[in-house]
Order: sequence, then structure tokens, then C-alpha cells
Amino acid sequence: MDGIGAYFIGLDLWGWLEIFAMVAGIFYVYLEIGKSQLLWYVCILTSVLNIFVYWHNNFVSMTVIQFYYIVMAFYGIHAFREIKDDAKADGKGEEKKESSDKEVLIRRFDWKTGAWTLAIAVPVYFLLANLLKAYAVTHGASLFPSQPYWDAFIAVGSMVGTFFLGRSYMCQWYIWIFLDTITVGVFIYSHMYWMALMYVCYIVMSFFGIRHWRKYGVYVE
Repeated sequence: MDGIGAYFIGLDLWGWLEIFAMVAGIFYVYLEIGKSQLLWYVCILTSVLNIFVYWHNNFVSMTVIQFYYIVMAFYGIHAFREIKDDAKADGKGEEKKESSDKEVLIRRFDWKTGAWTLAIAVPVYFLLANLLKAYAVTHGASLFPSQPYWDAFIAVGSMVGTFFLGRSYMCQWYIWIFLDTITVGVFIYSHMYWMALMYVCYIVMSFFGIRHWRKYGVYVE
């Protein structure tokens, strides 16, 4: 216990920011499971904290992507209200599975949207990865040689996952499980252990999210 106390006493500002970001991030995913409107406001808080954490650890694109999350949070607020309005128009809001409090309104995956999303994401990844590589070489801002490529991959994949969450697609959970598994490895290698723990929690909670959405999901056309 003394060792644990000494560890926390010895933490600097960046260490505490990483812990606060972890707690906020876990709360965000908890809200995501129930599709609470509050998740988007917590998303903004988490993104602000992550801007400092990722920048301090030279994850440039993951820093920049936090501004995208903030913008998407405002889109998500609007999109969640829109799907509720669509549900009322379809009469789905009156359907109940077990509890109206747990009802999750979701949309069926649109393959056309998936295709153009992929068509944009792939070239953006290669462009971003090369830009980050050039930046790392110029500024010596890379913790390990392949960091710019993993940084870009996680960032672009997260953009897709957040967009799919805003669209209320079930498949967003599978995207997050895949990305979070990679992120855990990258952060452990980078000695960002609190952030790695956060993403381990994300993976576990994503499985609960899939189960919850399947059980209480009501599809809105």
C-alpha cells in the first residue's frame, strides 16, 4: 500500500491528466452503451483532456483527431435527436422490448455509406501516415519507428468509428474492439499504461455494448 501511495504522490501533472482522461473515457463508453445523449458532452470533456495527453506523448494525429471528436459531438447531439424524431414518426417509439428506459434506437448499416467512407478513409490514412513520418523525421517526435503509421491508423479508424456511432450503426462496436486492441499494444509499448488500461476497459465494455444493443435495440428506418 505504501508503494501505491508513493506512486500517486510522485505523479506529475501529465500523470494525473492521463488518469483523469482514463476515467472520463470509461464513463463515456458507459454512456455509449445506453446511447445516452450525455455521452456527447462527456466526449467533449474527454477530448479536451486527451489533447494534452496525446500531444505530450508525441501522438500528433491522435491529438488532432480530438478536435474532430469535438465537432462530431455536436453532430452526434443532432443525430441522436433526429433518430428519436424518426422513431416517433415510424411509431417505433411505442415499441418495447423489456424496458422503454433501456430501449436503444439504431439504424441498419448502409453499405453505400460504408463504401464511400472506406474510399475516403484509405487515402486519408496513407496521406496522414506519410505526413506524420515526415514530421517525426524533422522534429524527432517519434517514440518508436513505426509510431506515425500506428498513430495514423488508429486516428483514421477512430474517425470512422465515431461517425458510425453518430449514425447509430451496430457495427461501430466491432470497429472499436479492433482498434482498441491495437491501441492497447501501442500504448503499452509507449509506456502509457493508464491509457492502455483505459482501452482494455473499452474492449470489455464494447462486448457489453454489443449485448445491450442486441437485446434492447429497435431499428429505425
